[in-house]
Amino acid sequence: MLDLKETIKNAQNGNDSAFSTLIKLNKGKLYRTAYLYVKNEEEALDILSDTVYKAYLNIKKLKEPEFFNTWIMRILINTASDTLKKKKKLRYIDDYEKFKIVDEKFGSSIVEKVDLYKAIDCLNINYKNIIILKFFEDMTIKEISAVLKRPEGTIKVYLSRAIKKLKIELKEDFI
Repeated sequence: MLDLKETIKNAQNGNDSAFSTLIKLNKGKLYRTAYLYVKNEEEALDILSDTVYKAYLNIKKLKEPEFFNTWIMRILINTASDTLKKKKKLRYIDDYEKFKIVDEKFGSSIVEKVDLYKAIDCLNINYKNIIILKFFEDMTIKEISAVLKRPEGTIKVYLSRAIKKLKIELKEDFI
């Protein structure tokens, strides 16, 4: 059985194999999150590779190994946000046949959730971050607070506002 804390400490001490193991454990979740931001496989892979590179360069700065997942998710969110800022536009899924990716959590294809994804894209970045972390990554309010470095009360307010905006956008009670 893999001792996660020990693996993280080994990675911090320069063990490339340990770092590789950590990335393999998290790559699916990281890719899925990057994809939710950019809706493009190649761009999501670019964000993922930039995230891995930044994490590799800075792993020694991680003070508490038990927060590795939070730390690397924060790097990914910042990288994805920077990518979106550079583009100054959001992409929408327009070629439905091109996207046959299966969302493991919900057991349905992205094509079936285009309206939801478009509605999430319409949210400001603060609300979008919270919706993605809460509903697609199953994080608790406390975990989201740690990742986004904001008070739990702020996260709760933003979550409530984001859900209200999504309900208006989708014109239904989906949550």
